[in-house]
Amino acid sequence: MNENRKQIELLRDHFNIQKAAVLRNPVPTEQDRRARLATLKQLLIDNRQTLRDSVAADFGSHHPRLVDMMETGPVIARVSYIEENLASWMQPRHVEVGEAHGASRGKIIATPKGVTGNISPWNFPVESALVMCADMLAAGNTVMVKPSELAPATAQVIDDAIAHYYDPETFTIVQGGAEVGAAFASMPWDHLTFTGSSRVGRMIMQATAVNLVPVTLELGGKNPAVFAHDGVTLELVKLFLSFRNLKSGQVCTSPDTVYVPIEQLENWIELAKSIWQEAYPTHIGHPDVTGIINHEHFERVVGYIAEARKRDVRVESLNDEKPDPESRQIPMTLIIDPPVDLGCMTDEIFGPVVPVVSYRNIDELITRLNEGPSPLGSYIATHDASIAERFVSTVRSGGAAVNNFGIQGGHVALPFGGFGASGNGCHSAREGFLNYSHTKSVFYGAADSHVHRALEPPIER
Repeated sequence: MNENRKQIELLRDHFNIQKAAVLRNPVPTEQDRRARLATLKQLLIDNRQTLRDSVAADFGSHHPRLVDMMETGPVIARVSYIEENLASWMQPRHVEVGEAHGASRGKIIATPKGVTGNISPWNFPVESALVMCADMLAAGNTVMVKPSELAPATAQVIDDAIAHYYDPETFTIVQGGAEVGAAFASMPWDHLTFTGSSRVGRMIMQATAVNLVPVTLELGGKNPAVFAHDGVTLELVKLFLSFRNLKSGQVCTSPDTVYVPIEQLENWIELAKSIWQEAYPTHIGHPDVTGIINHEHFERVVGYIAEARKRDVRVESLNDEKPDPESRQIPMTLIIDPPVDLGCMTDEIFGPVVPVVSYRNIDELITRLNEGPSPLGSYIATHDASIAERFVSTVRSGGAAVNNFGIQGGHVALPFGGFGASGNGCHSAREGFLNYSHTKSVFYGAADSHVHRALEPPIER
């Protein structure tokens, strides 16, 4: 039996173990849930350095501080936030049912869904494997994770840690490639979450439809970063570059395409160059630089630059450096006013290549953005409150930020989720707890209900 077949057997065995555990204990107590959450936090603290090393091994280069800030830290912060709020989230909500029902009363309770699955991506091999699991555990569910095979070192560390800290009837990992992923998606979950590409997301939806499994999809998209006329400042361009540089752009909420007023285009480019060259006189080889996950993705990202040059589109490397295939590092590169059919304009880039597009009228730009697929995030740089509010209220996207380029996707008090082409459902905050709970309506009838009397036979008297 090959390794994938063995993992599929393990998947089925562990699924059945968890299903049986849910039948024995369908509604874990608050104390049980807190214990499971505390274990997740301790697991990450104990394995901090091992996870730093494994993420660096998978990416070729990855700053350890970024592992703390963007991988393990967010999961620990999510657990801590849940611990502060779990008691109130678990409380039933009482509802007035109206005078016609007499002394009858209603309430809404959040009950566990049961066995939940998580198919996680390679770009956040720790965070995306575990962070929504905190929501799942808080909601009283059991959890199984299929980590990405493109980050094998980290997947193995997580697998070993989960096996050490948890009983498989509560939390377990199943590894493997596309064959295991397909089998994972086809299981009769009580809820399944997938983070990744739209192409695979469609396949997940097809697989889960057979069993009518509720699905949360986190997909991504070409997140626009719009600079209003007053937004082209040293501070805001620097902030943009800070977020765009994280993990070399391999972040689903990363600002993808920049839109700049046409009369300020050259100013924006010069600001970007001066900021970048002061921070990184040499970028390739700098410890801050995260490598592209593998050579296939490296060639894909470099291909956007090559295609632009072949089409005689203006290309600006912020350091005048060349991509390094050995380290899989790519310099931050701007592609100025590319045609709409270029790959950098049609694809989610997921790398340090930035299309910079000029525009004349912000209202026309908003209309144009809304005509395309809705991205996971949208960003506006401005100090004009009316422009900011118009942007965040009208641009279709999973989340949005003003004078920021990604915090909305990582703050524990805010839900994280896509919309339309960028996904559906959410995790994080109270909304994440509810996403992995079934909100059950309960009606307590009373003898003095006028509705009861009206329905007594015969109805026509």
